[in-house]
Amino acid sequence: MKVWAKTVSEEKITRDLLFEYEHANNLDEFVALLRSICEQMDIPTPVATRVNFNHFVMFNNTRFKERDFIEHIDFDLFELEAVPDERKKK
Repeated sequence: MKVWAKTVSEEKITRDLLFEYEHANNLDEFVALLRSICEQMDIPTPVATRVNFNHFVMFNNTRFKERDFIEHIDFDLFELEAVPDERKKK
């Protein structure tokens, strides 16, 4: 599967990354995925909760705001969105 990760400032995408991953079937795997994405994007890793994981599983996306980060960030919003794999549908 793939995840489109993006940072947003003043309603404009400032960074984005299409990240390929195996699966995120539980909170620990989701946090590991989040850490890998943030490391590649060179941004701080937000504090992920079960709510974030549930939104990602149920709605194929989740968002992190400034309050979800311990370190200072230079963007307003960090969003993860699952990208469906078209090859599997055929």
